[in-house]
Amino acid sequence: MKDQIPGFLFIDHIAIAVPAGQLDAQVKAYELLGFREVHREEVLGTDQVREVMLRVGDSDNLIQLLEPLSSASPVQKLLEKNGGRGGFAHVAYRVRDAHVAFDALKEKGFRIIDAAPRPGSRGTTIFFVHPRSREDAPFGYLIEVVQAHEHE
Repeated sequence: MKDQIPGFLFIDHIAIAVPAGQLDAQVKAYELLGFREVHREEVLGTDQVREVMLRVGDSDNLIQLLEPLSSASPVQKLLEKNGGRGGFAHVAYRVRDAHVAFDALKEKGFRIIDAAPRPGSRGTTIFFVHPRSREDAPFGYLIEVVQAHEHE
């Protein structure tokens, strides 16, 4: 059904920016809350981050901690904007097909940061939607659109 495009399924993860050098301490703090590390990866290219995915309890809910690897990292720029403090970075929504979602959002006038869907961490395909994507109703936060490939 056309109204269901771009086909958002559920929240894939909530991302939290972590100042450089604090990732492991943050992971330990979340583990004290009962969260469990399920993935760790360095993502280079335009992202320039070290990420850790943490599972919340026995659920499918994930928290992503992002530590900048360089001054060029968008996460580093976010931290600088926040006075060096870590905090909320973005919400990621899962879709069945990132390319279909990308085309649908562009067609509907959303401002998309990436030129096209691209490889993300965990073998995903991703793209980002700008916080001020629409003049009539800016979201006010960065959106990541994620297609997982684990069942393909």
